[in-house]
Amino acid sequence: MIFNIIIGIWVTAGILMGFAKTPAVQLVDTPIAFMHIPMAITMEVAFLGAAIYGGLWLARRRPGDDAMSLAFAEIGLWFGLIATTTGSIWAKVNWNAYWSWDPQQTGIVATLLTYAALFALRNANDDENKARDLWAVYAIFGFIAAIFWTYMFRRLLPTLHPENIMAQSDDTFKTVLRFNYLGFILLMIRIVQLRARVERASLRLREMSWM
Repeated sequence: MIFNIIIGIWVTAGILMGFAKTPAVQLVDTPIAFMHIPMAITMEVAFLGAAIYGGLWLARRRPGDDAMSLAFAEIGLWFGLIATTTGSIWAKVNWNAYWSWDPQQTGIVATLLTYAALFALRNANDDENKARDLWAVYAIFGFIAAIFWTYMFRRLLPTLHPENIMAQSDDTFKTVLRFNYLGFILLMIRIVQLRARVERASLRLREMSWM
């Protein structure tokens, strides 16, 4: 309970500091950036968690590892959707359009579609252990795809997204942004733990119904 309160205060403080901060270089206005950028980073961390726990499932065959992998991917997908929405608001303020099919925008959509496909494939298999095995492999490759779409793809084509904002911005901007990175990652991990707990409880109920 105390941990939840600390996370709530941390995230709220980070958002308030972001809205009180002056704009960064190369941008008209940036308050939403203090939510958008950390959300995108947190999405990547969540997908990394899904890949790690997928690998642990393959190595240890523990249902709890599969539950954590699934939870990380689900929550990561939600953080990605929020990052996309806040990114559109940021784009409207800075580039006068909510959507312009910029490589970064295209990349995050491709990432979200990749994970949506993974969930569809998992749910299409009736054999639970086989579904877990396939999920684990796909989760690992999904993270590799996410890195390509969100970090490498935009460097292959011209982009509206400014480069080196962190390097060119002042120390306060960097500090607040990093403060929000940690806050949103902690929030994501807590939600993942709760989602995994629900998944494990659901598994126990299914096992009881088979007896």
